[in-house]
Amino acid sequence: MSIKAIGFDIGGTLVNYNKPLNWSASYYDAIKYMCEENNLEFNENRFNLAKEVLEKYNTRVNPREKEVTSDIIFGEIFEKWNESKSKIYESKKAFYTFFQRETNLYEDAEKLLEYCYENHILCAVYTDVAYGMDDEFSLKDIEEFKKYINLKLTSENVGYRKPNKKGFEIMLEKFNCKPQEIFYVGDEEKDIIGPKTVGITSILINRENKEKNFNQDYTVTDLTEIIDIIRSL
Repeated sequence: MSIKAIGFDIGGTLVNYNKPLNWSASYYDAIKYMCEENNLEFNENRFNLAKEVLEKYNTRVNPREKEVTSDIIFGEIFEKWNESKSKIYESKKAFYTFFQRETNLYEDAEKLLEYCYENHILCAVYTDVAYGMDDEFSLKDIEEFKKYINLKLTSENVGYRKPNKKGFEIMLEKFNCKPQEIFYVGDEEKDIIGPKTVGITSILINRENKEKNFNQDYTVTDLTEIIDIIRSL
């Protein structure tokens, strides 16, 4: 059976963030930057109050299935600060921008996306966002290759985080595909467990070639290897 579509995780799969998955080590600098950009007072007490909220919603420390919106998260910070919520939008924009400044598309990702585009294979992205990041901000990471992407899913617009099956069900429905006709590619265990719950073939991208056994269907160290898998079917 031929492959009609491929779904991709974003960070670590298509895009290199040049930042650790757990942002906690950068809280201080990110919150300071957020305050400076929006003329908000910054001091140790405010940092500690914001850190407390961010740690609460840090999914690398406290995993959750249902997504929480950025307005809830930053609303709690501003309440603890006794600050007017009029600057929440610009503040969260600055916070996210701090972490997105050094992103770049992996070279092998561009080659695979071009192959899919030329061979009429539909492409989706489905990613979990950090701290309820709005699609307006998180999808900036795919701006340079958006022409290749037919469906954009995030935990923010799906309402659930991987490995919950909801986003994968949406992918199948929107692409009108059988599970055997679609791949999902990611770099973490949740990217393997999630698609397998609905029968989608899972591919682990393991660029470091480390020992990783999540019961994936395929493992590749370079995304262009997926072209050979497609051709072999």
